[in-house]
Amino acid sequence: MNGERMATVGLLLAATLGVVGCAPTTDAERDASPTPSPSASASATPDPDADPDAEIDAAIAEAEGMLPIPVEEIAEWSKTVVPGSDAEGHAGSLAGWLSDATSAHHTTRFQSLEPGAYQAQIACRGEGTISISGGDLDVGLSPEPTQCSNATIAFDVNTTATGLEVVLDLDGDPSVYAVSLRRVG
Repeated sequence: MNGERMATVGLLLAATLGVVGCAPTTDAERDASPTPSPSASASATPDPDADPDAEIDAAIAEAEGMLPIPVEEIAEWSKTVVPGSDAEGHAGSLAGWLSDATSAHHTTRFQSLEPGAYQAQIACRGEGTISISGGDLDVGLSPEPTQCSNATIAFDVNTTATGLEVVLDLDGDPSVYAVSLRRVG
């Protein structure tokens, strides 16, 4: 074999060996966010019996234990603390909980709400403080977020284009929230 032919065969062999370890992925597998896991040194031998999500699960369970009400009761609680779908001008609602172990930031986009004046009402419970802002999609939120700490607060949100964005941020311990939007103008 001449040198040029040996080089070609070598490249083909290397390419074939490189592809053998590849496996096709679905769009969901390719686009999925990686799950955080404890860092390990490159020389560490993985424990095949270890649950890589155990640390995350423990952090979530600890956060849930710090909430003032059980997670499964948040939806029912929200119906009692902010105006619901039976309120005049009701435009939307959301409820949930925030923590550093799950997410201390939440954004909801109401894509089809008509421009105008809205009253937002937030109820929050827990030892943390939730900041809430609202405004036009992709344009800008209220310049001064409303701060909620174990309270129920109403504030105005005005939009000039179709759609409305609500952003919640947590500072401190895990807390629950319920938010209601009502069109007032």
